[in-house]
Amino acid sequence: MKRVVIISMLAATAMYATNGDNMIGVGAQSRAMGGAGVGMQMGTDSVFRNPAWIVDQKGFNASFGATAFMPDVKAKVGPAPGLGNGVEGESKADFSIIPTVAHSDHINENLSYGVGMFGVSGMGVDYRNEDPQMGLANMRTSLQYMRFVPSISYKLDDLRLGAGLSIAYGALSMSAWTPNGTPPGTQPDPSTAVQRGGGLSEDIGFGAQFGVGYYVMPGLTVGAYYQSEIATEYEDVFDFTTDGVYDDLKLSQPAEAGIGFGYVSDCKCYSFTLDYRRIMWSDADGYDGFQWDDQDVIALGGSYNVNDALILRAGYNYSKSPLNDKTFEAATVGGAPFGAFNVAYFNTLGFPAYSESHITAGLSYQITPSTGVDVAYVYAPKVTETSMQVLEASNEQNSVSVALKFTF
Repeated sequence: MKRVVIISMLAATAMYATNGDNMIGVGAQSRAMGGAGVGMQMGTDSVFRNPAWIVDQKGFNASFGATAFMPDVKAKVGPAPGLGNGVEGESKADFSIIPTVAHSDHINENLSYGVGMFGVSGMGVDYRNEDPQMGLANMRTSLQYMRFVPSISYKLDDLRLGAGLSIAYGALSMSAWTPNGTPPGTQPDPSTAVQRGGGLSEDIGFGAQFGVGYYVMPGLTVGAYYQSEIATEYEDVFDFTTDGVYDDLKLSQPAEAGIGFGYVSDCKCYSFTLDYRRIMWSDADGYDGFQWDDQDVIALGGSYNVNDALILRAGYNYSKSPLNDKTFEAATVGGAPFGAFNVAYFNTLGFPAYSESHITAGLSYQITPSTGVDVAYVYAPKVTETSMQVLEASNEQNSVSVALKFTF
């Protein structure tokens, strides 16, 4: 029971969006079109997804936005020896605000720069006062992950090249009740429970991103990108080994790569885009220990220009959960050995990153010649996952993104 409850601390439901724990897209324009943006210019969102397209932005551009993210996460443990007759709870971590700020401008006719600050991934559950002496452990966790991305973009005839630096900030906190001296398979004594958690731990990481774009013919584009893994380590974050000393946890953001296509009609009335991306969870520190699978992401979107001021957008994003239908094995995490059940406990209850389908819609409206607004809505239908016959969790998500944009 001790290690089961400890492993549940390793945090969280996918709070920010959800190709794993990554947002499907960072800006309202991209999110309204299924998170696409590899194969065509996507406004200042291109600073993050594919910097090659920045040079196709006209003039000075700035965007200030935020996403209101609203997950609905529930968990159930047992009935089983040591876990009670069936403990159910609903995470109170059901609302968060994720900021996006981006800017781009031209250095000369063929060279542009862009810079942005984006909330790109995160996680968190809050099961306080949900039968703390039992399987849900009164746990509360939070991971926030931001990227500051300066990029450049170069145009050479029909070819576009881009590169950027990712400066990442991560903040992780964990806490939970863990009973002392409780034999495995027996009911814990609440009077012996100890709150274990080292408070907030922070780290800075660095990575790189590269992009390429090409105009195959008028209206038809193709693009590709790569983002490197970003190593982060959170010091003194939790007492995984229950020896009274807070331990460190390596939890790196994975590398990813992708290719995309875009089409804009001759009349500029409508457009379509399709991306394929690969997220390499199985090679990232921390996620490899918890046996996450790599993800293949398909994102598609379309837009229709109603008139000179209004553009309607819609899209769809799909990626099989990195935890879907997994048979977990024993592993070592945070310097402590964990059995297969403990790993399953973490992944099923502590981190239900199960969302697979995302249905998206939105619009852009030009308020004045220099001022506009982008709006997006993303719905991820409820997905329920079970493991080891006694663990169950579900995740359903709604989010709304709004951004003001300025062009001069």
